[in-house]
Amino acid sequence: MGSSLFQESVTACEECDLVHHIPLLKRGERFVCEGCGHTLVNFREHVEKRIFAAGISSLLMGLFAIVFPFLGFSSNGAERSISLFDIINVLITQDYLILSILISLALFVFPLAYLLTIVLLVWSFHNRHISLATKRYGARCVIVIQPWLMVDVFLVGILVALVKMNSMADIQLGLSFWAFCAYVLLLLQTVMLVDRRWLWNKVAGQAPEHRISDRPQQAKRQGLIGCHFCGALLADTNRHCSRCGHTIHHRHPQSLVTTMAFLIAAVIMFIPANIFPIMHTTFLGGNEPSSIMEGVLLLWSLESYPVALVIFFASVVIPLAKILSLSWLCWQCYYPTERETLQKMKLYRITEVVGRWSMIDIFVVAVLTGLVQLGNLISIFPGPAVLSFAAVVILTMLAAASFDPRLLWDTRISAPVLEHKE
Repeated sequence: MGSSLFQESVTACEECDLVHHIPLLKRGERFVCEGCGHTLVNFREHVEKRIFAAGISSLLMGLFAIVFPFLGFSSNGAERSISLFDIINVLITQDYLILSILISLALFVFPLAYLLTIVLLVWSFHNRHISLATKRYGARCVIVIQPWLMVDVFLVGILVALVKMNSMADIQLGLSFWAFCAYVLLLLQTVMLVDRRWLWNKVAGQAPEHRISDRPQQAKRQGLIGCHFCGALLADTNRHCSRCGHTIHHRHPQSLVTTMAFLIAAVIMFIPANIFPIMHTTFLGGNEPSSIMEGVLLLWSLESYPVALVIFFASVVIPLAKILSLSWLCWQCYYPTERETLQKMKLYRITEVVGRWSMIDIFVVAVLTGLVQLGNLISIFPGPAVLSFAAVVILTMLAAASFDPRLLWDTRISAPVLEHKE
């Protein structure tokens, strides 16, 4: 592959299974699936240098965010200041171990693992001493971790927590807060620059070449399998991808059964998540529990209408809508309606993208717990609904990940490209 061109012979779309010839792409160009409109390759300008620069900068900002004071507040003469680590320490000392693990993964483990891995991968492209097995393992880590990066959601959760506290105390933003904002923006920039097919092309070379039909068809109909992990096209006699080593299937085994199992578990956990308190507030010796909806109503009464709507949609509407949407999509795989498959795909993409934003309420509770600890004067503690609601979010994300959108196209009589052209 040349330094200014991206070259891949053929690939299959991971969302509709349509096989494509990929033309020679120049920097700044992208290639979109004819059938479903999914972006298959996005070859950006000076991508390696930009990933390396953004990744290193994000790591530095993350380090500054840990070192300096993060937030502070004062109420009735009492003051308190915390760092990001203090949020974890408070949760651990109060025996909220599972919640502290979730926050640690979201704040430190996943983002730092992603950044370090992608920076080392880009560096390894120019170092022949790094083995192919090591590069493959690193690329797999990047692909697996990426959907679980939530620092941007955590930042929004911080802002919501500050709005909640604004009526009770004076808030101070430390140097770490601004470093954390830069850390989030640079991490998002790094993620946007990483294209899956480009990454695997650099790590393990160009995918195997195959003769394909002149008429656009699904890989399954041509005796081929598209690797869902790296985009390589392989003969259906293979069980493992020759480029990335991942197990390959025409369709995810037991996709619908697994998706429905996760959704049923999410529905079960959704009940206690909305019945029990998600947060306890101790103020002047009195204990006031509040559920998710009570928190929304409190923000509304404080005239924080935008924040109240954000929490309502993120914590109530999105989880319910995601459960209903994925259930309907599973139903469509068995009993398809006349509704266009492209519309179903848009619904699937929306549910996949917005699901993680439901973690806002969990992060709000974690930030308030770490910040507001002044004994009987005023203190905040997580309620029993926290873990139930976190389980709802994780289960719905797993449900979306286990659903194979290619099944929606299998229910169509005609090829996807024909529907697209109509």
